[in-house]
Formats: sequence, C-alpha cells, structure tokens
Amino acid sequence: MMASVETNVRTPMQIFSLPQQLVVPLFQRPYVWEQEEQWAPLWGDIRRLAEVRLRDPFSTATHFLGAVVVQAHDGQLGNMQASNIIDGQQRLTTLQVLMDAAASVLESAWTSPRLTDT
Repeated sequence: MMASVETNVRTPMQIFSLPQQLVVPLFQRPYVWEQEEQWAPLWGDIRRLAEVRLRDPFSTATHFLGAVVVQAHDGQLGNMQASNIIDGQQRLTTLQVLMDAAASVLESAWTSPRLTDT
C-alpha cells in the first residue's frame, strides 16, 4: 500500500513564513549556483517584479519559481514541523540568502544617522 501524498501550492513568502524547520538531507548535492547561470537571471526577475509592483501596487505579476518538494518527518522538533527538502534546495537557499541580505540592508538604512536625524 502506498503512502498518501499531499500537495500544496505555496508562495515563497508562505514557505518562509510557516513555523517549520526545513532540513537539507545529506544526500543532496552541495550548493552550486553561480552568478551568470542562476543568480543573474533570478535577480533580473526579482528586479522586474519589484519595478512592476512599484509602478502598480495592485499588479498580480508573479515569478514562476518551479516546484519545491518537501517531505515531512515523522517526528517533530518540539512543536515545530520538520521537513526534508527533496527538490528545490538550491532555490530555497538562494532566496534565503537574498532575504537575509535585504533585511541587513534595510536594517542598516533604518538605523542610519541620516534617517534618524530630524
């Protein structure tokens, strides 16, 4: 008897907002994305979408990220669900790095003396 499979369509925001731990299994390849082949096209898409949204905040423009496959662990870490990333590790890692970098830049800008002086 096959185990049941549950599929859900989620945005990257939903994936990163869920209280969960995403685990990269040891059998996954190491991070191999490079600037020209993967980073530059992704960054171009992000810039394009940001510019569209700045011009029209109600735009429904989206970016197709591709499928991300995760498999829930039988156990949990405390009250937090843990899942193995089966497919999409490179994309999720890249988005996490981009979000961390953006948060750092925004935090620096927010605490900059030129913004806090009145």
